[in-house]
Amino acid sequence: SSFWEKSDSWYLDTLSTDSNQIDVFYLISTDVVSAKDSCGQEVWRSTLSKEDRAAMEKEMSYVRNKLFYGDFNFFSPYHHQFTFNVILQPDDTLNIVRQEVAEEVCEAFDYYMKHWNNGRRFVLAGFSQGAMHMLDLLRHMSDEQFSRMVAAYEIGYRLSEADLQHPHIRPALGETDSQVVVSFNSVLSPQGIWPLVSEGAVTCINPVNWKTDATPASFSYRELPGEVRVDTTLHVLLVDIEPESFHTWMDNPVFKSAGVSQDCLHHWDLLFYTNYIHDNALKR
Repeated sequence: SSFWEKSDSWYLDTLSTDSNQIDVFYLISTDVVSAKDSCGQEVWRSTLSKEDRAAMEKEMSYVRNKLFYGDFNFFSPYHHQFTFNVILQPDDTLNIVRQEVAEEVCEAFDYYMKHWNNGRRFVLAGFSQGAMHMLDLLRHMSDEQFSRMVAAYEIGYRLSEADLQHPHIRPALGETDSQVVVSFNSVLSPQGIWPLVSEGAVTCINPVNWKTDATPASFSYRELPGEVRVDTTLHVLLVDIEPESFHTWMDNPVFKSAGVSQDCLHHWDLLFYTNYIHDNALKR
């Protein structure tokens, strides 16, 4: 726990918390592509180097300033996340490293609960890798802690049949149910499904209209008009939006190395729905 006692183990825009506000405990996505130890050997977890922390802070400050601003106290740990490169390794390697990271995330949550939460209600949120670890955290937390959870925003990751066997993991079915998990993955077409984040999904909710059926909803992103609906068979969000800029961005060699389709909108799961999640967390 001594690691979590250090202020630089946390994203802190303010050290004080407002007892009238709701807490957010946020877990970041994969912000580190590769990492090396002091001997120059590749390692599968971030070393929290200056560069790693700068990349992590960029995401944390986006989420703090654009998503969970105003009515929230914001807590996010700088943990030794797994790197993007471990995703390219055999599954058993990824699973071992993932388990190590999940244990560290649970330690960070326990520290936050003991020292900072002070009995307040809280929102859990995680994007991509963070959403993956969030499921481990839901299994880890006590029933008392769970009873104070407003909702868990599992952004850009799936809920499987196996996940739903745990009493703390129940899918959101509407706009205001509480102690539920909000889960969705966006694609331009079914070809855009990235198995790592979407395979085995049995539920999905539209974060614009909060429906689980195929009712479409309009939104816009950087002045591009779009429409989003749930594919009720594949349990993903199908987004109808001018694809060019998204395809160009997905041509990035990092995604190509992992065999991710140009039609995958995983990167935008956080960006498209920022305002809707902010308003929804308050509503819940």
